[in-house]
Amino acid sequence: MSERALWVGTYTGEAGNGSGIYRVTRRSDGVLAGPELAAEAVSPSYLAVHPGRDVLYAVREEDEGGIVAFDASGGGLREIGVRAAGALPCHLSVTPGGRRLIVADYGSGTVRAVPLGPDGGFAGEADVAEGHGSGPVADRQEGPHAHASANAPDGTILTTDLGADLIRSFRIEDGALRLAGETPLPAGCGPRHLVVHPGGHVHVVAELAASMLVLRPLDGYARLEVVAESPATAGPAGDPAYCAALKLGDGGRYVYTSTRATAVVTAHRVVDGGAALKPVADVPSGGAWPRDLHVDGEWMHVANEHSDTIATFRIGADGVPGPVGTPLPVPSPVCVIPA
Repeated sequence: MSERALWVGTYTGEAGNGSGIYRVTRRSDGVLAGPELAAEAVSPSYLAVHPGRDVLYAVREEDEGGIVAFDASGGGLREIGVRAAGALPCHLSVTPGGRRLIVADYGSGTVRAVPLGPDGGFAGEADVAEGHGSGPVADRQEGPHAHASANAPDGTILTTDLGADLIRSFRIEDGALRLAGETPLPAGCGPRHLVVHPGGHVHVVAELAASMLVLRPLDGYARLEVVAESPATAGPAGDPAYCAALKLGDGGRYVYTSTRATAVVTAHRVVDGGAALKPVADVPSGGAWPRDLHVDGEWMHVANEHSDTIATFRIGADGVPGPVGTPLPVPSPVCVIPA
C-alpha cells in the first residue's frame, strides 16, 4: 500500500490547542507521520473535499460561523473563498456532482446549500433551511440543532437534527434547497451522524441515547422508517455517553462508532444487508475524547481531541481494530479525512 496524505481539522483559540488545518502522511505500514500546519484557520473542526477538484472546505466553528474554501493543488492550502454560516457550523458534505456544499449549523439549527462553481470555488449565496422543534433533554434539546448530512442514492440530502429528534430530507429543485419530508425519531435520542449503507438502509448514531438506529427509505428517501435499534457500544457507554462519529468499513460489512465518555471505538457487524446492526467489540481509542474516525482500507485513524493525539489501528479479519504503533501528537484533532 502506497503512502497517502490526510487532512486534520482542529479546535483553536479558547476551544482547543490547534492552529488550523494540519497535513499528516499515512505511511505504507499504516503509521502516521507529521503533522505539518497546512493553513492557519479558526476552529476548522470539520472538513470536506470536492469530488472532482483539488479543493478543501472547512467550517469556522464559532458563534458567528463561516466556511472557507482552499485550493489544495500541489499539496498545500491556499484560501480561495469565505462565506458566512449560521452559529457553530459543525459538519460539511459535498453533493456527488460537486455543485453544492451542504453545511449543518449546530447553534442556529439551520441547513444551508452553498452553490459551487466548476472550479470548486463558492459561486453564489447559500440557500438556507430553518430548523424547528425541540426535545425532552432540556440542556441539549431546547431548540433545533442540525448536526450532519449525507447524500442518498436518489439525490436526496438527509440531515440529522439532534435538538428536535428528526431526520430532515431535502432535494435541490430549481436551484434551491427544498424540504422533501421529515422523519421523527425516538424522543430524546439526539441523532448526531448518519451514513447511507450500500444496501440502501440509513444508519444513525444517537448521541444522547447511546443507540444505533437503522431506517429504511420510503418515497425515495423523502421519509424513513425505523426498523431496528441497537446499543452504540458493546459494553457500558457512560452517562452521558457523548457518542460521536459513524463510518462504514469493509464495503459495508461493518460500521464503526466513537464514544467520548468511555473513550472507545466500537465495531458493529452489519446484519441482513444493512437492515440491522450488532455491536461486536469496544476498543480503547488510544487517547481521550475520541471524535472523528477515518477508515482507510485496512487501517483506521481516530482523532482523540483531549489527549492531542491521532491513534492508528489495523482492522482484523473479524472487523475488530487493533492498535498499531504510538499515537501521533496533533493538537486538539477533531476531523480526519483523506487529501
